[in-house]
Amino acid sequence: MSADAAPLQFVPTLPPEEAARADFYALIARLFYASPDPALLETLAAADEIVAEDGAASLALAWRDLSLAAAAADAAAADGEYQALFVGTARAPVSLYAGAYLSRTAADAPLVELRNYLTTRYISRRTSVFEPEDHFGVLCELMRYLIAEQHAPLEEQASVFNRFLWPSTGPLCDAIANAERADFYRCVARFAKAFLEIEHAAFDM
Repeated sequence: MSADAAPLQFVPTLPPEEAARADFYALIARLFYASPDPALLETLAAADEIVAEDGAASLALAWRDLSLAAAAADAAAADGEYQALFVGTARAPVSLYAGAYLSRTAADAPLVELRNYLTTRYISRRTSVFEPEDHFGVLCELMRYLIAEQHAPLEEQASVFNRFLWPSTGPLCDAIANAERADFYRCVARFAKAFLEIEHAAFDM
């Protein structure tokens, strides 16, 4: 080996359970950040069912319903639903920002705290991204990043989850479930809530 040869770098392989967690966070992030394209709908429609274990029956059912909804969905219609729910012509019926579900006096502090945390992790926003960091999709992507790329300790994952993501999970998913225009995204919300409830219970053990 020459003196200037680069040393070998081994990337840890995620255990199957951790890879599955990261994949679910990635899917939720993708679906909340933008409407699904035809390829994603096709992938969801063809996905295998989840074999329910103790405490995961609700997740298995929500996953099945999401797969069936994807099979029946049209990408253009799903995009119209996304725009109507989360963008709107004036004020969106449903906000995708965690700060919207906090009390007015506490709304700014978590965003500042989140930005400080991202700085300590040397995570910066791409110049092409204009969404605030408390966007629900961005928070789910942060969890995926901590699991799959940073291999962050569970204690750190739990801290980020409970501080920034969990408080908005119930209110956001319930708002989508009760929205008049929700169809495909009602199934997305049910799946996200079922998965994140399992995560919350696991972090509390």
